[in-house]
Amino acid sequence: MMETSFQTPRSTWNAAEARMSFFRKPITNKRPEAKAMTLFEVYDYVRNGWARLETEALRHFDDHDEARKYKAEHFDYVTPSGVFAYCNDQSLLRHSGLMCIDLDGLGERCEELFRLLVDDKQMETLLLFRSPSGDGLKWFVHIDLERCDHKTWFKALRNYLMVSYHLTEKQVDAACANVSRACFLPHDPEAYLRTDLIKHF
Repeated sequence: MMETSFQTPRSTWNAAEARMSFFRKPITNKRPEAKAMTLFEVYDYVRNGWARLETEALRHFDDHDEARKYKAEHFDYVTPSGVFAYCNDQSLLRHSGLMCIDLDGLGERCEELFRLLVDDKQMETLLLFRSPSGDGLKWFVHIDLERCDHKTWFKALRNYLMVSYHLTEKQVDAACANVSRACFLPHDPEAYLRTDLIKHF
């Protein structure tokens, strides 16, 4: 089994150079913007309120299906694991060395898990923010593709989260396994980014 306690030294992979495709809403738009985004740019987008009104509106929905439809139509998104010519697995141009895992339905544990993941000693958290619903988290970490492939990393990380943090299979979204998995960009003024990746203007 792959060990999750050892990650590639920073000298061989630079988080600041990782790039991912950015897509304008709605989710049916599969053509990315010309300029790919960095981790810092995603952090800046999420913190600075580009989707504040949409996030507030989404969190007032009582109907799950209506909320899902609203999210698909009103939120921009990125593909954390790489730069794509089109949003599908076959159109990957360059892997970012990143994986984003969705944690859903956390309820009262959401804030506790946010703090625990920031302090995780086994898998270093690069970027972390609350999901559009406010009931989950988007967790960005580095994966080393020289050790194993994308889907094997996903299975190992999913197992690590379930065992280490006592999460259910439903709470660690199994749909994140594909390399072109989309990540919606909500508003979270308290998003976390690894300190050295934060730029000062």
